Amino acid sequence: MSVLLTSRAWVGNVDEEVRLGALRLPQIVPGGDGYYFPYQYDKGSDHEGHTGAKATLVRGDAALIISIIRGPQGRDPGADVVALMKLIGPKLTVAASPPSPSPAKGD
Repeated sequence: MSVLLTSRAWVGNVDEEVRLGALRLPQIVPGGDGYYFPYQYDKGSDHEGHTGAKATLVRGDAALIISIIRGPQGRDPGADVVALMKLIGPKLTVAASPPSPSPAKGD
């Protein structure tokens, strides 16, 4: 498994990935959007017979990416990356990308 938090996010990528077949993440953090996709390794791969999954959550300039490279047999890695994202996504993305300041009253 790998977890990556970056400050170089691009929100347009979420819609493009969903258009290409990824599944949209449920609402995890206010102002956040994301996607995930499970995959199966091809014949001849070192991981043949196993599955993996990747989830990306974007909020502001921050992106959190969780990858399960080789999920255990009998488990759904797509469900696992979504569950992990729900668990750690709110703490990491909110801390990495605080909301923009509200305009002062009277402005």
